[in-house]
Amino acid sequence: MVKLVAVDMDGTLLGPDGHISVRNAHVIRCMQNAGVELLVCTGRSYADALLPLEEAGLKAAVVCMNGASVYDWKGRLIHKQELARSQVEHILECCRNEDVIFDFMTDRGSCTIAGEEEFRECFERDILLPMAEYSYENIRRRFTLIPPGELLCRGLEFYKISVIHESRQVLEQVKERLKAVEDLAVASSFITNLELTHIEAQKGKALAAYASMKNIRLDQVMAIGDSENDYSMLSMNLKYTVAMGNAMERIKNTAKCQTRTNAQDGVAYAIENLVLYKEAGRA
Repeated sequence: MVKLVAVDMDGTLLGPDGHISVRNAHVIRCMQNAGVELLVCTGRSYADALLPLEEAGLKAAVVCMNGASVYDWKGRLIHKQELARSQVEHILECCRNEDVIFDFMTDRGSCTIAGEEEFRECFERDILLPMAEYSYENIRRRFTLIPPGELLCRGLEFYKISVIHESRQVLEQVKERLKAVEDLAVASSFITNLELTHIEAQKGKALAAYASMKNIRLDQVMAIGDSENDYSMLSMNLKYTVAMGNAMERIKNTAKCQTRTNAQDGVAYAIENLVLYKEAGRA
C-alpha cells in the first residue's frame, strides 16, 4: 500500500504553463483524502514552490533546493543542509574562467554576481530560468545583485548554487572540474544548468529521511520526476518510481514505470492507476 507520494514540480506536477492543472489538483486532493501523503520534491526555494501550491489550493510538505531544506505542511523548517564556505570558494574557482551566470540560493533569497545587463541578456536568451510563468520583472525582483568581491563577506548561508550557461560543452567542462570539490552533489533540471548542493542535500536522501520520520517504509513510497535532479529518488528501491512522458532518457531508463507528459496530467494519471484505483481494487 502506498502511503507517501513524492512529486517533482517543474516538468512534472506543473504543466508547461507553470501551473498545477485542475485535474492534477483534484486527484491529489482525492489521494490526500484517502490518507496518502504528498511530498513535493523540488529544486525551487520554498517561496517559489509555495506559489503554485497555494494557487491550486493544496497543502504539502516540501523538500526544497534538491534537498537542502525541508518544510512540513504547515510551513515550518524541519531540516537544512548548507554548503560549506570552502565548497563555495572551490566552486567559484572551478568556474573562474567561464562566462557562467550563478544563482546562489541562500538564507536571504537568491542572489547573483552578474551585472544587470549580463543578467537581463541571460534571461532574454531563455537560459536563466526557462519557466513559462516568469517575466523578467518577476525574476529580477527575486534576485539581489552582489558585487563579486562582496559575495563571501555578507555572512550568507548557501544552500544551492546553479551554474548557468547555454553551452553544454562549457557545463561539462565545469562539471569535470567540480569532481575535485569534496562532498558535492551535482545534478541538473535543465540543459542549461548544473545544480550544486552538499552531498547530503539530495532529493533521494531527503525523501528517505522524511519517510523514516513519518514511520513510512520505502516500499510504501512512490516517486515521480522528469530530470536529472530526480535521479537520486527515482533510483531508490521504492514501491513505484515513475518517469514523466517528457522525462530525460536517463530518467525513463531508471524508473520502473512511465506515465503521460506534464501537458497530459501525467501525475494525476500515475496516482489514479498506481495508488487510487489499484488500492481500491484490493479493498
